[in-house]
Amino acid sequence: MESSTQIENYREPARDVPVLGHWDVIVAGGGPAGCAAAWAAARYGARTLLVEKSGHLGGQTVDALVCAILSTNGVDFQGVWHDWIRALRKRRGAEQTMHRSQAHMITTVYPESVKYAWDDLLSAAGVELLHHVHVGGAIVEEGVMKGLLLDTRAGRQAAFAQRTIDGTGHGIVCHEAGIPWEQGDGTNKWAMALTKVFRLSGMNWDHITFTDEMIQRAEAEMDAAIARGEFVTPTVKRALGYARGKLWDLGGGRGQIMSVLSRVLKVDPLDPWDFTRAEREGRAQAWEGAEAYRRFIPGCENAYLLDTSYQIGVRSTRRVQGLARVTDDDAWHLRK
Repeated sequence: MESSTQIENYREPARDVPVLGHWDVIVAGGGPAGCAAAWAAARYGARTLLVEKSGHLGGQTVDALVCAILSTNGVDFQGVWHDWIRALRKRRGAEQTMHRSQAHMITTVYPESVKYAWDDLLSAAGVELLHHVHVGGAIVEEGVMKGLLLDTRAGRQAAFAQRTIDGTGHGIVCHEAGIPWEQGDGTNKWAMALTKVFRLSGMNWDHITFTDEMIQRAEAEMDAAIARGEFVTPTVKRALGYARGKLWDLGGGRGQIMSVLSRVLKVDPLDPWDFTRAEREGRAQAWEGAEAYRRFIPGCENAYLLDTSYQIGVRSTRRVQGLARVTDDDAWHLRK
């Protein structure tokens, strides 16, 4: 018999899987896209199940602390956006929308409030919800999607639906269903840097005006510290630019910001070893970034690292090759 240390593939034994239930729509992934899809389906009368891998809703807004909302088309938000932002403001989770120009919108949201806002909307719409559930496979018969195999705390279970929506952000459902996909930049498996977002608390720069002289002095001090080997993360210098623009204040008088100065390069987000390396490297960068704010940025002398994101921020993994493809030109010309 061949030793288990020599084989390259292991065939799972066949087994009976208990059926969790039948729905009109199953949505995998409780981020903004998945929540919006589930909310819309339920509002139109479909019996809808949303399954989410973590213990809360919100996706990368919460897990990766991506607390910024950006749009080159901020004057034309539609659909669930208005309901969501109203629910978020009731939970004191969003600053008033700021327009840098008529077409560009930027605002921040508070990640804890985001969890509750989505809970409010989905509960009111009648969405059924399961947390701590991972997609373990797709149920496909004669080329038709019938549902999902779900890995739950009770073990693997089957869930059937008339329609299944992939809101995982990584194309997991599509991959399991055998739909082709691509990743990377055409040569490498990575396309964009990963970012370990962190929150800094104890800020007190509301009454500080950043001058060129102040920034130049801070840059000189930071360069000297880097030359002495006190910092090994080149991107710590980005703290100066973010501070000068007073980005990204989480509002509400909390004295907190989110920082996206971390950059972890050449990572294949689908490789578990590489992804683990990125988490650890990103966390080290976040620590140095917080220290740079404290040492060199006026108003941050008493600041401290509040937390780092539950998961490092990923900008690109699988790109599903579906019936149609959205292009950069589509985005710029606001094609629907």
